[in-house]
Amino acid sequence: MTRASSLVTAMAVAMALAAASPARAQAPVDVARAADPSRSADAAFLAKARESAAADAELATLAAARATKPATKAFAKVVLDASRGLVRELEAMAGTRQIANVPRSEAPSKVAGTLRSQPPATFDAAFVTAMIAGRSAAVALFEAESRDGRDDEVKEWAARQLPALRDHLAAARALRPRPSS
Repeated sequence: MTRASSLVTAMAVAMALAAASPARAQAPVDVARAADPSRSADAAFLAKARESAAADAELATLAAARATKPATKAFAKVVLDASRGLVRELEAMAGTRQIANVPRSEAPSKVAGTLRSQPPATFDAAFVTAMIAGRSAAVALFEAESRDGRDDEVKEWAARQLPALRDHLAAARALRPRPSS
């Protein structure tokens, strides 16, 4: 037996053992490769919603420390508590569905980086603008899932989160600076 054929045989045996392994059958499902198309849309929602909530928590943490206006600090604390709760619930739902947590992208960190570079005089307005954008996207994401989701539990959970998300969006809009006339 040649060295090349030995290597091929060893690889074939290793692949067969890996495929037969009971641990493989219970491994978390990769969101991008979910076998069941009806679950993959819900899995994608859970991943996107988790990323959105984690990004909002990151921004709110920054604002709780750096905001200069008491109303902005108070709003940041509300968003921080709500976002941390959403992340916990989303991770639990993903876990019960054997869906692997997807690593966060760098986009939220870029927004946080932009906020970190804001001088104190413009920080509050920049945070409010970022929260309006983030909460608007979250509302759209949760509305789509509550309307189009296939996993009834996830669909109903998304619908239950919408009032709080809409309240946060309205609160962020109310904090938006008014143009001087």
